[in-house]
This record gives sequence, structure tokens and C-alpha cells, in this order.
Amino acid sequence: MTDSHIYKPFDQELQTLASSVGAMGDFAGAQFADSIQALLRGDLTLAQRVIDQDRQLDALRRDLSSAAASVIARRQPMAIDLNEVLADFRISDQLERIGDLAKNIAKRATAIARGSIPSDIAEMLERLSTLAADMLKRALDAISAGDAEKALLARQLDEEIDQLHTEIFRELVSRMSADQTDVINFVHLLFCAKNIERIGDHATNIAEAAYFKVTGQRPPLERRRLDESSLMRSGDILVKTKLT
Repeated sequence: MTDSHIYKPFDQELQTLASSVGAMGDFAGAQFADSIQALLRGDLTLAQRVIDQDRQLDALRRDLSSAAASVIARRQPMAIDLNEVLADFRISDQLERIGDLAKNIAKRATAIARGSIPSDIAEMLERLSTLAADMLKRALDAISAGDAEKALLARQLDEEIDQLHTEIFRELVSRMSADQTDVINFVHLLFCAKNIERIGDHATNIAEAAYFKVTGQRPPLERRRLDESSLMRSGDILVKTKLT
């Protein structure tokens, strides 16, 4: 919001909503980071902490939604003010889902035997999570800065996330085909990789909401979806397995 209102309490309420979004974003980002560390380090204590703290993120979302609904009911905002409040609604929903995915990663971390993640797979998962975390941070920064261009730049990272997720998916499935001894662990890792990719999708939605919050419009171009894991056939995996 660039212009202040004559009625100052309204400004304060909008600022409180924005601050709540920022706090929720910080919490969701920390949950995601901790879930990845728990997964890669085999830290069961940290994984359990992420699981337990998810209810706090849920509470933050409920409080933010209630506050936003109250603003709409009492102030009946118009135009750009309404865009701000609706965007905050959407962003809080996306952040709660990021927390849910982080919790799922943490749960799977407790099911994977310590030290059983191959080093190259761990490196790829770390790269994927770093991209998703960076995208989330940039989207949240775009909100706080009220910068539509930053929001669009953040959204572009989703293409790299999609491509890397496809690579990880192909690699894990090919190893499952070649070696049955670690199939259960590889299945858990497949879900973890997918959860990270989904966090990137939610960060994309946050970036788009940031753009809407500033401009009142959707981004001018649809984003390209480059994740091909759902289109992959068994023959694609078999060919790669034979080549390697």
C-alpha cells in the first residue's frame, strides 16, 4: 500500500496484517529449513520438533484469517485495499500448506534409516530445497517491498525447481529398478522430493499473490510448468538404467 488513509486505524490494521504475514512466512521458512536438515542429517529430535511446531503455524494462519475477515467486515475496503486483504488471505493459506509439507518431510525423515541417503542424492535434494527456500524468501521480500517486478523474478525460479525435481525423480526410480534393497527409503525420498517441489509451487503462488497485491492484476504471462515426472513412462527409466 503506497497511500495512507484518512482513517489511521485502517492503516494500522492493514499494517498489522502485513506484519502477521511476514511472521508467518518466517515461521514457515524455518520449518522447511529444519525439516530438510532433519532429513539430510538423520536428526530425529529436530524432525519431531518440526512435527510438533506445525500446530503453531496452523494457529498463526487461523489468527491471520480471522483478522483479515474482521477487516473486510468492518471496513468494507474497496479497490487496492481489498486486493491487499484478499492477497493476505491467499498467502496465509499457501504458507500453511508449506508448513504441512515440511511436517510431512520431517515425518519421512523419521522413517528413513540414518545414513541411508546416498551422498549424490542428498546433494541433489539439498540443491532442490535451497532453490525452493530462496524462491520463498524472494516472494516474501517482494511482499514486504511492495515490488511487483521482484515478485515476477521470484516466480521464474519455479522452472529450475521443476527441472531438478524431474532429474531427482528419474534418478531415484532408476535406482529402485536396479536395486531392491533400499526401495522403501527411495520411496520416502521420492515423496520428500515431491514435497519440496510442491513447496516451490506454493512459493510461486505467493509470488503471484504479491504481484496481485501491488497491481490488482494477475501476472501477464502464465508460468511454464517443466516438471515432467508425472509424464514419465517405465520405458524412459529402463533406457536410462541400461545406459548407466
